[in-house]
Amino acid sequence: MVEVLGAALLGVVSLCFGLLLGIQMAHINYSRRLTKLAIRCINSKTIAPVLVAASEERAAQKK
Repeated sequence: MVEVLGAALLGVVSLCFGLLLGIQMAHINYSRRLTKLAIRCINSKTIAPVLVAASEERAAQKK
């Protein structure tokens, strides 16, 4: 009984760590994308790269 409970707890803890890791990776990728857009905006001195990226995302969501 104790081994089954221990295995179940280990599974729950592993699942939670996996979810946290997934959220962290998504946040890192999102931050990198925003950083690239910000650098492009600073270099071009317009907000055009942000508008292009937003329209591309909208087009991808419609598909």
